[in-house]
Amino acid sequence: METLKIIRLWISGTLTACLTLGLAAPAFAIPEEQVFRSTQAVRFTGKCCFSFNESVQVTEPATPVPVVVTWSAELAEANDFVFAGLMVNGGECRFYGPGFILDFSTSPSRSRTFQWVVFPADGLQPGSNTLTLCGGGGSSDQAVLFLDANTLAVRLSK
Repeated sequence: METLKIIRLWISGTLTACLTLGLAAPAFAIPEEQVFRSTQAVRFTGKCCFSFNESVQVTEPATPVPVVVTWSAELAEANDFVFAGLMVNGGECRFYGPGFILDFSTSPSRSRTFQWVVFPADGLQPGSNTLTLCGGGGSSDQAVLFLDANTLAVRLSK
């Protein structure tokens, strides 16, 4: 009889754990519109600041909260120092944290990751918001930023 109780408790505990894990996994999933990924090489040429036409969307609650935006890129070429930032809802290109990419003559590392925090006062509004990657060369209209691959993702803060 005691063995039967132990088996029932074990089964009950196992089911509870499985249900908890099964329901928790979707909480960590990022909606598709909040992630942009390019595995194709892209080239941007020009002086700062212009849209790179790579966007993500996030839906804000009735009272907007800050969002965390992460951009990661594998650089193929940069012939000048280049800036990278964000346009919030079609606004001007702004820098919400680091955004300076050195040319390869001074920085041999090819990978870059930036993380920016955008606050409601920066232009976020209730409902749908679009965040678009932007930037360009710091000193020349002929500045080139050539990426092998890049990702852009946004998450609401909690």
